[in-house]
Amino acid sequence: MATTNQSLKEKPIHAQGRLIESIYRTVGEPGAWHGLLRELVAVTNSRSARLLVMNREATRVTFSIKLNIDDNYHRQYVEHYVNACPWRPELRMMRPGRLYSTYLHFSCAQPNFYRTEFFNDWARPQNIHHGVCGTVYRDASSSVQMLIQRTRGQGYYTEAETAFLNDLVPHIQQSFLIAGQLANTRAQSEATAIAAGCEPLPFLLLDRSLRVTYSSPGVEELVADGPWLGVRNNRLLITDELQNRRLQRLLRQCLTAADTRIFRNSGGTLAVPRPGDPDLQLLVRPVHPDVPALIGPPSGYVAVYFYDPEARIEIDQERLRELYSLSEAETRVAMAMVDIPDSAEVANRCAISLHTVRSHIKAIFSKTGTHSRADLMKRLLTGPARRR
Repeated sequence: MATTNQSLKEKPIHAQGRLIESIYRTVGEPGAWHGLLRELVAVTNSRSARLLVMNREATRVTFSIKLNIDDNYHRQYVEHYVNACPWRPELRMMRPGRLYSTYLHFSCAQPNFYRTEFFNDWARPQNIHHGVCGTVYRDASSSVQMLIQRTRGQGYYTEAETAFLNDLVPHIQQSFLIAGQLANTRAQSEATAIAAGCEPLPFLLLDRSLRVTYSSPGVEELVADGPWLGVRNNRLLITDELQNRRLQRLLRQCLTAADTRIFRNSGGTLAVPRPGDPDLQLLVRPVHPDVPALIGPPSGYVAVYFYDPEARIEIDQERLRELYSLSEAETRVAMAMVDIPDSAEVANRCAISLHTVRSHIKAIFSKTGTHSRADLMKRLLTGPARRR
């Protein structure tokens, strides 16, 4: 079957240069991908084009950019036809990093293609007969595929035309790498700023691998591989095995909250036992910087704040009582909770029953507008009742 379009060998050399410029424009302007697809369609005398960001196995579309594909047909493709396409099983076996002509490089011959559900129910109504497709980028979590399509009259993609497009693929790969690096740097900077602005306490910022990526001033002396708490191999660990398991579970919960942006009731507090000294209190919070990225995992982080009772962060008891209309007994319980995480120990200090402590805590939550110990500790340690 002969192709009717102009050979790309005859295209001006500056067409490739313009395309390369457009590719690298996407690094700083993710919206420029749509313009690049438009240029590719024009230069190759094609009908339509798509960029599909998929899971690593390339079985599910998570995000897409499309040109000249109707929204309804695109939705059908994403929901069903992406895995009904006769070329897709073979494409998974082909070397990534290049595009392939559906007419020349796949075992499904054109007459057989015309008998498939994919063609008759999806491609033919749109007059899509030929294409080039391939995995242009892949990392640990994503595969990015590019597809460019032609009508029957525009003809199939020749070896020369496919080679022309494959000369662009290394630049596409490099653009994704650079964009990913820039997004990671921006996300970490923004996450650090968010964490620093949320609490006036020293903190560690953990990335999505739960490794320490930033340490604020004042943290070093608290976590310098001491007998109770330390950072080893860039991971925060508590020596007490039970508390360490609780910490790791809390960190994972916060990371999930940061990834999904479901922050309600996320985070918490944890006490680090220090025999002979007051417990060190950890406040754990999810952090999600709003940095757009075309590929890669969500930019979730976890902030771990440190409150050391010996650091003399003082709460003005009278101001606390007046601010939240607490009773004298409720104020004493709230003050005790700053230093003591266990309700039974609070009861001992305040010389009241455990039942009474729990009643007071319920009233304190209601009056301070908090819903958990973590919320209350944040309100007490960083709110207006704290002595500056």
